[in-house]
Amino acid sequence: MRRWIPARSSVFGRHHGRNLRLFSTVVNDVERVSIRNGSSGIITIDLHNIAKVSSADPLLIYLPPYSTAFTGRPVQLPRFIQRQPTAVINYRWAGFAPLKAEDFRASESNEQSGVEHPHLSWPAPIHDAARAYDWIVENLGPSSYTRRDMYIYGSYLGASLATSLALTETHPHERMGIRGCVAYNGIYNWTMFLPDHPINKMPKLRSMNILEEILSGPDEPNFLELKQHSGALFGRPDNLFDPFASPCLFFHTPGLLVPPSFDASAIAPETLLPDLSALADDIQDVLAPLKPPRKSALVFPPRKSTLKIPEILLLHSTPPPLPPSLQRRRQRRKKDYLGNSFRAQADELAGLMQRSINKVELKERSKWDEDFEGWNDEATRRVQVHDTGLNTGDLELRSKGEELAATWLDDHIGGGRSQ
Repeated sequence: MRRWIPARSSVFGRHHGRNLRLFSTVVNDVERVSIRNGSSGIITIDLHNIAKVSSADPLLIYLPPYSTAFTGRPVQLPRFIQRQPTAVINYRWAGFAPLKAEDFRASESNEQSGVEHPHLSWPAPIHDAARAYDWIVENLGPSSYTRRDMYIYGSYLGASLATSLALTETHPHERMGIRGCVAYNGIYNWTMFLPDHPINKMPKLRSMNILEEILSGPDEPNFLELKQHSGALFGRPDNLFDPFASPCLFFHTPGLLVPPSFDASAIAPETLLPDLSALADDIQDVLAPLKPPRKSALVFPPRKSTLKIPEILLLHSTPPPLPPSLQRRRQRRKKDYLGNSFRAQADELAGLMQRSINKVELKERSKWDEDFEGWNDEATRRVQVHDTGLNTGDLELRSKGEELAATWLDDHIGGGRSQ
């Protein structure tokens, strides 16, 4: 039975003077809160198990693998977090929605009832996630002068959003804040899908035939789907360069020019360039073809900020195996060419986060900490990458991945529970 009730300040705490148009509905013991996000419309947050725990107990934030804002009912939690107090952010992100049959029927019912489904591409989802996060901090904080830790879990599209939130909202000194993140099969640098990115450049071997294309490309259907939907998800190629979409770009410049489309190069082929040799040198310099800028490292977090690189578990799947004959061909290829994949995405982000810890955070700490020698493995302790096994084609985290995530969360959340 569904019942609509106005949210009470005694339940949801302080609003800091904001005039929030806020309602909640309770369905199967899950409370759905609706809040307005400026002129872009209403976003919803589903609260699971919140009333069963103390306001000082750790809280989990879940970002689903694709937009579930229009399914009409609360999303089912992954098994390994079903007992955790969890706030699900139903961000709106059009362009990729592999709905299950029951979700499709619920969404179709909403359409027939006249519910508007605006086509929201980037940057709408990060605005929704940030607005929902602000509401969670303002309304689900501890009731006394204690602290409340938050951890984020996201997969696929939700993993990109989760890592961006974790990287920009981990302030250890705050009473309520993000302390860690688990992400599964996320895209952490969307510019790696562009033709000009170095990862898409084949080694200079013999000319590539159709078989070589098969061997060089990613084998995971979900990865290919995200690549194919990048245009619908982001609208314009320049949106791929937003660090909140591609969190790797918090740590370095893209080293790429923005192309005219998602599948085109920003640099004209040499065969199409005019012959400038007859012109004066200064005119040749002006008319010379564009070259991609050099990729440069950035200092992140900024030195004067209170941000800190969060503890994070990056999980990725393994592509399904090729037929034996193709496996032998791939094994004979250059060992250092792995191509773009969920593994490559996780490895790049992990390497950048670990480098930041070593080169920025620990370098500063070494100037004043007399016991600094004990911090040698801090980067690899805080930033971990694990393979979860074969990708079966759906979007669910399988048993090995659930075990890894559950163990990581128990190690972090288990010690923070009030007795």
